[in-house]
Amino acid sequence: MNVLEGMHWGEARLLEKGIDNARFDADLLLARVLHVSRDRLYLDCDLNLSEQEEANYRESILRRADHEPLQYILKRQEFMGLAFYVDQRVLIPRADSELLIEKWLELVMAEEEQGQDRLIKAVDLCTGSGALAISMAHYYPKAQVFGTDLSQDALDVARENAVRLGVSVQWRHGDFVKPIQGERWDYIVTNPPYVTVQEYGQCALEIFREPSMAFLGGQDGLDFYRSLSEETRSLLNPQGKLLMEIGWNQADAVCELFRMKGFETQVFPDLAGRDRVIIAR
Repeated sequence: MNVLEGMHWGEARLLEKGIDNARFDADLLLARVLHVSRDRLYLDCDLNLSEQEEANYRESILRRADHEPLQYILKRQEFMGLAFYVDQRVLIPRADSELLIEKWLELVMAEEEQGQDRLIKAVDLCTGSGALAISMAHYYPKAQVFGTDLSQDALDVARENAVRLGVSVQWRHGDFVKPIQGERWDYIVTNPPYVTVQEYGQCALEIFREPSMAFLGGQDGLDFYRSLSEETRSLLNPQGKLLMEIGWNQADAVCELFRMKGFETQVFPDLAGRDRVIIAR
């Protein structure tokens, strides 16, 4: 099998199983096996694969054909311009969540421009791979950043990513807000589980390979927000802010939960125009 034959074979196997972007996925898997860029495949399309390379490629294609997420096979996902290691222990970071970091950076930079010279203390709840916390620490190293998760396995991945990317984050293990109780925070940032039970049952097969606890937010998807609305006042400094990712149809319900507790809220859409981030203060 040469490179061109491999690309065609992989694409055909993935199309048979209904995999979206079959050619793209097949190309990336072949490029990974050969340790080259995707572009290089087209320059070396007549290059023959070794027996081991062909065996590794076929195994990768069969895994993807079985609806294992591409990112888990590649062990990599890009987020905020950084390359994160991911595997079955953590949720795969999505581009939609970058809006959380962009809004957080706007807030901390505005403080700096106003001459507020203080140590900013920020925490990422439900950190998973550490994508949010590590991005915060990378792009604003003046902040003291923490990350928490109920899953010790997820924290192991987050720690590994922090070391790989050379940032300093303090990690805490525990359920919900327990690891940060008794302290005051300038910023709480979170991408919590917010998928309803009904929605989860209708997800693409790839979703079921990711940790279910990172998706399921109860019957109506609002369990985490209810609890957070009860706890946030005791956790934030007087000028502190909470930034949350939400499902596209949850803005009104989540805002109402926080307004009932005396918070002001702002809703921000993602690039597709869907409600995605709420800032509560």
